[in-house]
Amino acid sequence: MARSVEVVFLGTSGGVPTHARGLPSVLVRDWNGLNILLDAGEGVQLALARMGVAVTRIDVIAITHAHGDHINGLPGLLQSMYMYERSKSLIVFGPRSVMRFLRDLLEVERYDFSFEIVGVQVEGRGGYPLWERGGDRVTLSWAPACHSVESYAYRIEWSLRPRLDPEAVKAILGSNLRLVGEVLERGMARLPDGRVVRLSDIARDEARGASIVYTGDTSYPCASVAELARGARLLIHDSTFAEDLAEEARERGHSTGVQAAMAAREAGVSLLVLTHVSARYEGYEARRIEREASRVFPNVILAWDGLKLLLTL
Repeated sequence: MARSVEVVFLGTSGGVPTHARGLPSVLVRDWNGLNILLDAGEGVQLALARMGVAVTRIDVIAITHAHGDHINGLPGLLQSMYMYERSKSLIVFGPRSVMRFLRDLLEVERYDFSFEIVGVQVEGRGGYPLWERGGDRVTLSWAPACHSVESYAYRIEWSLRPRLDPEAVKAILGSNLRLVGEVLERGMARLPDGRVVRLSDIARDEARGASIVYTGDTSYPCASVAELARGARLLIHDSTFAEDLAEEARERGHSTGVQAAMAAREAGVSLLVLTHVSARYEGYEARRIEREASRVFPNVILAWDGLKLLLTL
């Protein structure tokens, strides 16, 4: 099966929903069935239903901050998971204010949840292993964003070992599983006759990886976000306003499309997606944000609700 990651934009508005844009939420799912939800704005359950994704399939929820447009969909999600008798555990990431919201929510609801909710409080710069198998791993890391309240940007990173060539393995190592394991772990092994076998000798491709960075709400410049985004395949950046409202963006802890493009260029990312669009831009008016950004960073897309991107690893 091809190793790929699908990114689905469930809500792309900022502050308030519009007839065309829901509140912030992005679903990231990979070929192994790992489902990560970035932010959970009001209406996220309906957006997931439209995409044919059951709420019980969500493995991880990472909330950037406790402003209502990014978190108000969380109570409904948890209640529906309970109603559908979810059994597997759920990990929820967020800063201190989000963890307080989660604790208060669970106390008020008083449900006897059939599944474990693991709250991970993010602070400073850090990371958390989400999944690992056979040398392949997925990691969620974070860094402070520059917003009006404590807020965090997230980076999802896939690190994949080379896939082995069965014929080369059989020809060189035979059925010696210990030596195969040693090559995978150390990158090389010494055969009984003294020959050295390296991973490249028995692999059919090279180690690969990809990373997605989601800023949530942030102003520009923001050194911690820039560092987190360095070299990412995809950067999903706050682009609330057009450039003529740059001062308002700064005052409110947001970015313009041009500023998002500058961040993408400086971080050396491959693709920029603009989101968190102010409700004042109706319909095609929002294209102005994309046009302005494209003059600074050509490989840019203005997100809309239902947009799907496929990244092949």
